[in-house]
Amino acid sequence: MVPIYTLPLHEFRFQEFCRKNGIVNYLPLKQVWKIANYTKKGRLYHYQRKVLRPMFASYVFVRMANLRQHDLFLSGSVNRVLPVGDKEKFLKELRVVRQIEQIGLSEKLEFNCGLKEGDRFEILSGPWEGVCGWLMKKDKLYLWSVEIEFVNEVIRAKIDPSTIQMRRLED
Repeated sequence: MVPIYTLPLHEFRFQEFCRKNGIVNYLPLKQVWKIANYTKKGRLYHYQRKVLRPMFASYVFVRMANLRQHDLFLSGSVNRVLPVGDKEKFLKELRVVRQIEQIGLSEKLEFNCGLKEGDRFEILSGPWEGVCGWLMKKDKLYLWSVEIEFVNEVIRAKIDPSTIQMRRLED
């Protein structure tokens, strides 16, 4: 698998191109609330619903076995194909992303740790094992920013502390 950087908002279009051409791909998704306001006959209406959006803007992961880069550019959605240095580490991190995606689509993830705002941490157990991040804000729920380093993106999640073990990292 290699990361493909697509044009903005072309992730689903590129995924459909891959499906039609039999190209194995993976697009990590997250649930977000879509809020819409519109006016009909002078009356304001408002609704919200959960929708799936890409976890990493403009990134789709593709298996390149028996495939040329030129074949991907035929989609009209590919900006560039990113090289992968350590394939084993990359695949391990991709598995972690898959676990995060599966758990995040069905439930809130919970952590237990005595961290202060601004502290960097590593998760030691559970589906996010091995992932590092920063505690950005403490409210009733914690707002954690988890950095997945192979795509230089940040995931923000509201998490209630409870069962997952973690340790504070010294900078």
